[in-house]
Amino acid sequence: MKMKFWFFALTFLYLSVETVHAQQSEEKRIRIELTVKTNNGQVAALIRSFTVSYNRALNAPQDTVNGKPAQTESPRGHYLSADFEKQNIPVLQAFMKNKKGLDGEITVTDAFGKLPGRKIVFKSAVLETMNDQVTGDYGSAFMTLNCEELVIDDVKLEY
Repeated sequence: MKMKFWFFALTFLYLSVETVHAQQSEEKRIRIELTVKTNNGQVAALIRSFTVSYNRALNAPQDTVNGKPAQTESPRGHYLSADFEKQNIPVLQAFMKNKKGLDGEITVTDAFGKLPGRKIVFKSAVLETMNDQVTGDYGSAFMTLNCEELVIDDVKLEY
């Protein structure tokens, strides 16, 4: 009876440790990297998550007289938000130095090679909003980019 107890106890302990280890390694499994092209080369940063937002109405403004789509010099309506663990100063500096917009991409890769990769390409992105939060044990930075063009896995978002 004692042998069965110790067998089940050790098995339970082993499975518990393996489950915790698997959960921790799962967190590091996905790598998301933001890269922007500057005049001096490229600047890259790891991000926790990103969000893509597309607004067709902003891309095709209506002519108030004829009701037809109006021609605009720079249609926008493509938003890309990135969540950083902490503020990335080189990326922030790149956007502050270039008011006309930067080109770049976000790549998502699976360290185990089991999930398909993702690639989001953006053109003429300008920093629209930025939040930076720091507490005693937590830090987070959030940037929203307004892009002239956005391509998600080879699909161009356009009106």
